[in-house]
Amino acid sequence: MKTYSGDFTIPVSRDMVWNFLMDPHKVGPCLPDLLSMDVSDNHHFRAKVRVGVGPIRGAFDLANSITVEEEGKSASMSVKGGGMGSGVDMNANMLLEDLEEEQGTLLKWTCDVVVSGPIATIGGRLIDGQARKITEQVFENIRNALVSLKSEVAVTNEEAE
Repeated sequence: MKTYSGDFTIPVSRDMVWNFLMDPHKVGPCLPDLLSMDVSDNHHFRAKVRVGVGPIRGAFDLANSITVEEEGKSASMSVKGGGMGSGVDMNANMLLEDLEEEQGTLLKWTCDVVVSGPIATIGGRLIDGQARKITEQVFENIRNALVSLKSEVAVTNEEAE
């Protein structure tokens, strides 16, 4: 199992970040190379993503589950699935903190990833690099989507005035 972690500042309120993270329709498209998505309910969705490590290319079918740990403050996301005879099991924890003087929200995350099957045999450093890249891209996509959403809200508010 590999563990990755990081944090970043998002220039929007904690409530806005929380509502985004709890909405599968919003967080699902943040998965890199998303091919399709089907939302089951407010906390579960299935996704098909394109994967490629070295010479192995294909698609993974993933079951995603969002769990509230502490309302408005912390949550976890479980991603399990696979394809091409390989599997992935990912558990991410997210913690939100308000920044002083309305500077936005700090999102801290940790993610445990286990890859199995032929993809896992490609080589530790290659897999590690790709898993880290994908994990970091998910959170960067979340940040970018929230910044974009903030801009849309600002434009809508200006038009309403």
